[in-house]
Amino acid sequence: MNEEFDYVVVGGGTAGSVVAARLSEDPGVTVCLLEAGPSDVDDPAVLRLNQWMGLLESGYDWDYLVEPQESGNSFLRHARAKVLGGCSSHNSCIAFWAPAEDLDEWASFGLDGWSAEDVFPLYKRLETNDGPGEHHGRSGPVTIRSVPPRDPAGAALLEACEQAGIPRTEFNSGSTVTHGANWFQINAREDGTRSSASVSYLHPIIGKRSNLDIRTGARAKRLTFEGKRCTGVEYLAPDLIHGIELKARREVIVSSGAIDTPKLLMLSGIGPAEHLREVGVEVLHDSPGVGANLQDHPEGLIQWDAKQPMVSDSTQWWEIGIFTTTEDGLDRPDLMFHYGSVPFDLNTLRYGYPTTENGFCLTPNVTRSRSHGTVRLRTRDYRDKPKVDPRYFTDPHDIRVMTYGIKLAREIVAQPAMAAWAGTELAPGAGARTDDEIADYLRKTHNTVYHPSCTAKMGGDNDPNAVLDARLRVRGVSNLRVADGSAMPFLVAVNPCITTMAIGEKCADMLKEDA
Repeated sequence: MNEEFDYVVVGGGTAGSVVAARLSEDPGVTVCLLEAGPSDVDDPAVLRLNQWMGLLESGYDWDYLVEPQESGNSFLRHARAKVLGGCSSHNSCIAFWAPAEDLDEWASFGLDGWSAEDVFPLYKRLETNDGPGEHHGRSGPVTIRSVPPRDPAGAALLEACEQAGIPRTEFNSGSTVTHGANWFQINAREDGTRSSASVSYLHPIIGKRSNLDIRTGARAKRLTFEGKRCTGVEYLAPDLIHGIELKARREVIVSSGAIDTPKLLMLSGIGPAEHLREVGVEVLHDSPGVGANLQDHPEGLIQWDAKQPMVSDSTQWWEIGIFTTTEDGLDRPDLMFHYGSVPFDLNTLRYGYPTTENGFCLTPNVTRSRSHGTVRLRTRDYRDKPKVDPRYFTDPHDIRVMTYGIKLAREIVAQPAMAAWAGTELAPGAGARTDDEIADYLRKTHNTVYHPSCTAKMGGDNDPNAVLDARLRVRGVSNLRVADGSAMPFLVAVNPCITTMAIGEKCADMLKEDA
């Protein structure tokens, strides 16, 4: 096998798949894509979107337990996909353009090229979207379509939202929805196949480009350097004993996700110097922001038994979103709900809350959490899982927003339109009425929307915690970039999958420009 390429991409996930596919469009450039997990080609367990919940805690999941939480759910686990396509092969494929206000705020940090004016054309390029408007793409690799309104309980919920003063509002219209509800758009094909980054970007070209080498089952151990120039990556050979070193003539792009990207950087000597020395890693470059600034969308749950049979089939079981603000004057929503047409007792059953096999739920989540955490090495052994400490609810803003969400969910479901559907409230139930009672329930039972991010963030030259510059280059070394959700300066207010694909598009553009 060839062990030298122009570019080596470490991680075949939501952004890495995009980077490798776009770079290899040039037949004069050689690219190797490394993915620790298996291929998703012809694997219905991965490709069938309506089966996505079965991937949690499966062999396709790195399944990272969080560190004990002083204010949150210490049982919580972060699903991180171990399969080609990364979390786009593992998630529920809810597809959102990020709010323009979020992207413009990114740009205001000294990040030229990341405003809405710069990023919106990347969304258009990557999508084939059935939504209205000239701003949408019609010929991109990613199929984005509107959820068909086939769930009668969901239709009743949207009517109840209108009765509660939350209007039906189009998503991905080009304008930020601060107060509105609707069926989601999803990145999935009509036949129920997820339109993941791997399905969209890699499947059409596998075996057709001699300049692209995709290696699955290839777990990265460390990045290699000559001085401070990144020269490649060492990964575990198929014999599970030896290491194989790949050389990159031009650049290495790390796209391993918001938990494994900082882990790999730290194992390679790039990170907070004191921490690296504690675990016995030689410091190459002291970068205090590596593994810091961990952000997420924490998610609460309120669940009801259903009076009528719920749907027996769905695109992906979470088909409706609701946005609102909990304070006056906000230009972006600070509260979002996902509506699930299934029971979701993942974090309530252990505490004795009743459950059902025929129910629905609303999951209020905090779109701009102020509680930030860390990713740290457990040891210098690449096989050890890192320490993931989100520090949920350490800022009181987050529990206030989510408590508001529980009360608003009750108000929505109490509307006449839901009278034929809403049975007993199972969790938190009648035992949680005051703000303090609701907050206590939420701290014990909350989940995550599985959106960890920002752990190798971009930032301006005056930001000492900026791991990357505006061109995704790792500060303090050369020939090394990061392209994944860890690069976000802060987590966008919506589901970030499509934005992570756009980061991959942007990275490929910049690599071509800088070649």
